[in-house]
Amino acid sequence: MSDPSEPRTAIVTGAASGLGRAIAVRLLDEGWHVACVDLPDAIDRWNTTSPANPSETRIGMDVREADAWQSLRDRLRGQWKALDLLVNAAGVGATGEVGTLDASQWRRVLDTNLLGTAIGCETFLPWLRAGRRRSHLVNIASIAAVLAPPSMAAYSASKAGVVALSEAIAAECPRRRPGVTVVCPGFFQSGLLDTWHFTSSVEQREAHRRMGLTWWTSDRVARRVLRAIRINRRYVVVGLQARWLWRLKRLAPRLTTAIIRGIYRRLR
Repeated sequence: MSDPSEPRTAIVTGAASGLGRAIAVRLLDEGWHVACVDLPDAIDRWNTTSPANPSETRIGMDVREADAWQSLRDRLRGQWKALDLLVNAAGVGATGEVGTLDASQWRRVLDTNLLGTAIGCETFLPWLRAGRRRSHLVNIASIAAVLAPPSMAAYSASKAGVVALSEAIAAECPRRRPGVTVVCPGFFQSGLLDTWHFTSSVEQREAHRRMGLTWWTSDRVARRVLRAIRINRRYVVVGLQARWLWRLKRLAPRLTTAIIRGIYRRLR
């Protein structure tokens, strides 16, 4: 059983950049012990630019590999008495209308965003449930999971799966052990476009334009996420436009689709 006086512990995937790093940094600033997980190359680059915090363990692994998750669990079980938080923030993206996107990109996006998140939950939920302290699960989805914009079917499908996965876990945990938060941000400044696959220059220009215009940063989103953990909020929809479209989609799905279709046609 966990000792309430022990430092709180967290696993954060996608921690070498963007939102994952911002969440990890804020947790470390608050005195947490954090296992920062990302691809080995990303961890190597991170290590060359900044040293690790004494309360931070940087681990190179691919979230798509079940064996890697098992090894991570065995390693942390030997170091920590309890696990308080799992944040699944690792993600990649691809843009392309259905019928134009290669199957390898579908597999890359679905395996990383959905399967990687699911395996992480399967591996660590029993540990999250076992401690005496309040524990929490955070899965990073996207407003694209709800709106499903044109040319983003692969990414939207993967993130819609993350939303469904999170809701199912919440229903399986009636006593909120752990609490569950699913985050659905709109565009915010992050490193996601660095690993994004584009099938057309129009899509690429528009994505970079939107990324450049937004005032939302990874750190701002991270602050929202940590607040949601503290108050045990289920959904975090980030961005004024994202929140309005999220509400509109629930009330008038056909109208919302028509609006999104019109915007896409003007871009084309």
